[in-house]
Amino acid sequence: METEILSEKELAELTGYKARGYQRRWLNERGWHFVESRGGRPLVGRQYARMKLGMTLQVMPVTPPPLPVPAWTPDISKVR
Repeated sequence: METEILSEKELAELTGYKARGYQRRWLNERGWHFVESRGGRPLVGRQYARMKLGMTLQVMPVTPPPLPVPAWTPDISKVR
């Protein structure tokens, strides 16, 4: 299963650099938003990268199931 954040290998493949400083520079020069980990690794979201690369997300319309019919109704005729 893919994680929500690009792996180090994927980020190196995307930017062409293994060094984190060069990766950050590449991302900044191209206007990519990213967050840095405590170790200084740039973290790029997978869905964000797909959008920046021009891939579209296929959205399937989902209709909610019909509401269930109640099995009983309370008798409130004797409530004052």
